[in-house]
Amino acid sequence: MRTTARAGARLICNAAILLTLALGAAVQPAAADDPVVLNANRYDVLAGRYSVFARFQAGLQRLLDDCGKPVPPVVKRGADPSGRIGRETRQGILRALECDALKGVPADSAARQGVLTEAVWRAVMGGQPLPTIRDRAAALVLSFEGTDFGDPPEWNLCQDNKPSAPHQSNRRAPGFVCYNGSDPCSLLTWGPRGATAGAGREIQFILWMTWKEDPSLVEKAFGPEAVHLQRFFRLRGEGDKSCYVATPLKRFLCAVWMDPARSRRWETALEQLGHEPRVREAYARLYALEEFDGDKLRAFFALWHRLGLTPNEVDYAFFLDRITHLGGPPRSDTAIEAVKTCVGQEHRAISKNARVRRCIARLQPHTTQPELRLARDVAYYLDAYPAGALSEDEITTWGSYVPLSAIDTLGLSEAKPVTTGQALPLASLGPDVPLADSSHLTPEEARLCPPSVLTPLSRKPSH
Repeated sequence: MRTTARAGARLICNAAILLTLALGAAVQPAAADDPVVLNANRYDVLAGRYSVFARFQAGLQRLLDDCGKPVPPVVKRGADPSGRIGRETRQGILRALECDALKGVPADSAARQGVLTEAVWRAVMGGQPLPTIRDRAAALVLSFEGTDFGDPPEWNLCQDNKPSAPHQSNRRAPGFVCYNGSDPCSLLTWGPRGATAGAGREIQFILWMTWKEDPSLVEKAFGPEAVHLQRFFRLRGEGDKSCYVATPLKRFLCAVWMDPARSRRWETALEQLGHEPRVREAYARLYALEEFDGDKLRAFFALWHRLGLTPNEVDYAFFLDRITHLGGPPRSDTAIEAVKTCVGQEHRAISKNARVRRCIARLQPHTTQPELRLARDVAYYLDAYPAGALSEDEITTWGSYVPLSAIDTLGLSEAKPVTTGQALPLASLGPDVPLADSSHLTPEEARLCPPSVLTPLSRKPSH
């Protein structure tokens, strides 16, 4: 789980989006025979520079080059596709409709408004498969998380500090005050699923998995810091549930953070490694394991079945986003009875599945980031309710953050069922999986972290 300082900064009023919603203006639905794949007309979608959507951008630019319509570019000459689907891609689709390759796109297709539809995808990508449910759900999650592979990681040690406040902006200055009420458990986060070095130890596992297969790749990226990695893999990080305990892992990462040269090396190393296919494969393999997505996905599916529901595409994306940002579903009998009661009082959604999603959003908020969680949750039930059915708070919170929608933006369906397979356990990685069983710090690491960072103030600064 992760959240970023950038995520908090996005919670500002987007008046244009809210006005559009209030006036009822929206992109017309796709023709029945040309379904939406990705609609970025409302807001850009950060699908990822290594996603299938980035490959579409590259293919679209090639088609435009061949058609004599290369400018303005979707992908600049000599550059890699960004994976951010926005104005340039929409304009590229509109120009491509004038090319022979897209003459078969239906006249009433949403592609006429710059939307990526199935007909456009097939014209550009030939026989390559359409984006899967996983591809589309991942695009939503990354759009919310905001950090792609190849972006630098983010330190979470003083998550709530205000850079504009002198006593909060320079962590090496006397009198530095550290605030962290929103994300004290993460310490360091990296990549599209928000891998953390804190409570989840995902960064440790991913780096260890990669190092095990290709030690030189990891050691070259970390340079002089590579000698510390074996300790990093095993440092103890457990503490109380509040994550304000000064664990060896926190002391180690804080010592890195406090040293400009060391922190830059770690940031550069993780940024570089995000570009490596082997690292991205390890990242995906880790999250597929039982102890990560596997158990939580199975618990969501089990809850849906207990409620008499068949999980659909929108449900799956909702599950993945909640697992990334918050965790698994409510599991106690009391909590599940509360969901049933709530669903019985919801009458305006087009499906019971959507009513359950809204009830879980209401009954299981994020402990420290309730607004961010609500903004994300609304994306998974917004289009299942008629106009006026959702509260002003829901619409405003959603519209002021990253106003995407599982149905309208990524073409996910309430009617298509989804299943999940059996996940492998962490032990499947081998008998030498590193345990968090070490407290080995250098003398400098043991003393370098200021007490205010080790035990930050949980309240957010008032000035």
